[in-house]
Order: sequence, then structure tokens, then C-alpha cells
Amino acid sequence: GDFGQLKTREAGTLNEVKEIPKEGGPDLDVIRTETLQQIIEENKLKIQEVRDAIKADDSPEKIDDSNENTEPSENNEADEDKELTEDEINEKQRAAIKEALEKIRNGEKHTNEELGNPGEMMMDQYYISQGYKPLNKHRVTSLDDKKGGFKTGIDGVYEKTNPDGSKSYVIADAKYNTLQLSETNDGKQMSDNWLEKRLDDAVGKEKADEIREAMEDNSDSVSKEVYHVDPNIDENGNMHTDVQEIDSEGNKVGEKTIVEYFDEDGNRVEPSDKE
Repeated sequence: GDFGQLKTREAGTLNEVKEIPKEGGPDLDVIRTETLQQIIEENKLKIQEVRDAIKADDSPEKIDDSNENTEPSENNEADEDKELTEDEINEKQRAAIKEALEKIRNGEKHTNEELGNPGEMMMDQYYISQGYKPLNKHRVTSLDDKKGGFKTGIDGVYEKTNPDGSKSYVIADAKYNTLQLSETNDGKQMSDNWLEKRLDDAVGKEKADEIREAMEDNSDSVSKEVYHVDPNIDENGNMHTDVQEIDSEGNKVGEKTIVEYFDEDGNRVEPSDKE
């Protein structure tokens, strides 16, 4: 009938013509069903080819990216870093910090990222409040990020321009609760030797060389600290963070100094503001 002829013509355009027997042979309904399914599937492929061709004409970079994206998570993180402004990074960090502190107060179980990342973000915000600028190329912006210290080893590097035009630097490591600086093949974590092997990757060679020169000119211009998050709630319902200096061998020296409190709503309170 007419339907059989139409189907044969359509199939013919797909280079797969099938004769529809008028009498005898296989059941006509089965052949019709099989041919229709083939036409539908092949048309889907043709339509997709056309779409791909249009995309290739309009935006070849997109096609290339999708084909060569061998490390999608890292590429996406790099794209995200480029797109976010300093203010947007800080805003995302502050929101993630509140989320993390709420989880900690609720006693929820945490992954390694969810324990390490809040500390790095809280540390960023603390040093920013002290007039420093974060220099790390890969700043953490969420609880499950695998950037920051997970990527380069060094959690935070910060720079401040002093009134006389000189610069001060802090290289810091964030620790949560009872976690300690660990021993590595390059010496103790945060020791001078350990840092030397990781500084270029954390901030780029140019900035790393500036820090090295500052260290040579005036060793006091570069300090190393552990920023410690104590999740225990005190009698006022607050958690606190403290900092402690680290020597050239990666050992903590001197006393801990409490630098901020966080109330039950996750708001940051400086010790001078605390009653």
C-alpha cells in the first residue's frame, strides 16, 4: 500500500532499502516494526550529526574541549577559579564556613575534605581580616573541594603591604581539632625544606621568588603559623580558633594565641569583642 511505498522511500534515503513483499514471506507487521525502529534510530543519529556539525561551525573550542578533556574535574576547577572574582570567592567561603560550623555543632560525620576545607576557608578569612591578601592559586570555596592543600600541600600563603611599603608574608597550615603536622619524605610538614619543594606550585614561581628574596633580606618578614580550629564549645556557647608559630624544622613554638570565636550562628567574633 501507500504506507509501504513511503516507508521504502524513507529507508532508501538512509541507504537501506527493504522490499516489502506483497504476498508470502515474513509477517508484514514484523517487517514494518523493525524498519520503523531502524529509521527512528538512524534519524536520531543523523540529527545528532547535524547538531554536532552546527556546534563545530559555531564554537569549535567547545567540541575540542569535550574531546580532549582528559581531566574533567581539574579543568572545571580551573575554569571556576578564573570565573570567580575575589569578592565572589570570599562570599562562597563565608557561606561554606557557616554550613560547616552548623554540621560540626550537629555532630554530623565528616569526610577528610569536610574537615580540612572549613579550616582552610576560615584561615583565609582570618588573615584577610588582619589585612593580608591570599596568594594561593587554588583557593577552597566549598566543603568538598579538592583544591587548596589537597592540591599543593600548602594550605595558605598570605601577603600584606606595610605602611613603609615593605611586605610581610605568612605561610600557614590549617589543622582541625587534634590533627598534627605530619612527617613526610621531604621532612616535617611546614619545615623550610618541605615548603621549598611546594611553594612554586602553591603561588607560582614569580611570587615564590619574591617570598624567598624577602626571607633573605629580612627573615622576620616571613612567618609560619598553624591555624587551629578547636570544635569544642566553651561555656559561652562559642568555638574558637588559635594560631601558633612554627620553626624551620616544622615544630610548633611559643604559646597558642586565640584569635577569634564563632558563635552558635556561625558568626565570627574577635576576642576583643567578646565579653
